[in-house]
Amino acid sequence: MNRFLVLLAFAFLTVSLPVRAENDPLSALGMKKNAKPTVELGWKYFEKGDYETALKRFQMAIRHDKDFAPGYYGVAYVYSVQGKLDEAIKYYRETIKRDQTYPYSYANLGYALLQKNQFDEALKMLDKALQIHPKCGEAHLSYANYYAYKKQWKKAEESTNKAIQYGQKIDPEFRKLLASNGVKLK
Repeated sequence: MNRFLVLLAFAFLTVSLPVRAENDPLSALGMKKNAKPTVELGWKYFEKGDYETALKRFQMAIRHDKDFAPGYYGVAYVYSVQGKLDEAIKYYRETIKRDQTYPYSYANLGYALLQKNQFDEALKMLDKALQIHPKCGEAHLSYANYYAYKKQWKKAEESTNKAIQYGQKIDPEFRKLLASNGVKLK
């Protein structure tokens, strides 16, 4: 009988205790410090062309610190390179929620939006990138692409030359397109 009461009490305690969801061990307080080196490792994989491993590292950095903007930016950038524009746009927006000072988040979001023909918002994002950093080559190059699409060749020339001045490399196919329409590059 004594044993029965002990088992009954144990069963009662077990049933009445609140069930706790397990915390993600990678997002524990002490793990935040790992977000930055995890992103740095992600970029090393990215530079080697191993986009899947880079993506996993960037996602792991987000698990380490849900507010670490560079983790979201890395995820967005990989998705951009892979042509997964909806996902890229989502993660660029998440990056901007966490850090409104990084011009490349706006520039790359703008470019992804251009590719989706969402011109009004795209141009606002490119303008924001240039407002933050007037020498943002990526924003100038995105504008060049936009002007080429609109067949505004003089503006495409100006934007492309600014992009080159600020260190952007120009895709050979884009160079051919520009040259075939009278655009002179520096």
